[in-house]
Amino acid sequence: MSLLWIVQASLFFQDFLRQNNTGKLLWQVFGIQAASLCLFGIQEHEDIMWDAFQRSGKEKVSFLYPNKSATPKSVNDLKFDDFTMNAGLQEGGVQHEPLNLVLLDGTWSNSAALYRRLKERWTAIWGEEDIPCISLSMLSASVMHKLRPQPAWDRTCTAAAAAGLLSELHMRPELSAFKLEEQAEAVECSLDILLDALTVRRVRLGRSITRKQRHRRDCI
Repeated sequence: MSLLWIVQASLFFQDFLRQNNTGKLLWQVFGIQAASLCLFGIQEHEDIMWDAFQRSGKEKVSFLYPNKSATPKSVNDLKFDDFTMNAGLQEGGVQHEPLNLVLLDGTWSNSAALYRRLKERWTAIWGEEDIPCISLSMLSASVMHKLRPQPAWDRTCTAAAAAGLLSELHMRPELSAFKLEEQAEAVECSLDILLDALTVRRVRLGRSITRKQRHRRDCI
């Protein structure tokens, strides 16, 4: 099956090293051919990502990010033409480029700084102030919230956001053959495994397994 999408996960290097980082799961579950990992601050990584964007064209780049300063589109607004559906194939010497779906991975303060950095480069390349954002219409709490609650209902961990994105893409009739729902389930399964591993480690070290309990203990 040809590639349908590429996740460009851009994150701060220190976030990549966190044991509870979920952005790495996408790389591990789908492999480097389907999920490209860009480490923010490493110029070579950033250049590779932006080169991919420019090859595909700005119409094939969307950022999954809750940007309140712009009007985000929904997953249903994404356009899938024959060239996008056959991404990865080469016909008549022409390479079909994929749709680039960008997930910002890191703490929310770091993600905000990263968004500003991406916006600056977007403006420098294409002369547009706003970068194209998409939002999920159905967002449920990730299992990782048991260890690391999010600051707002519309915010979740990177892997859970990717699973939600895949689930909504699966509902597009033209994409049903790609079995994206199974890929979403694979991501959710990886989150369960990560949560179990982190929980066992915390219990073994005698540490609290919930953010609320840890905060209460620190205040005593």
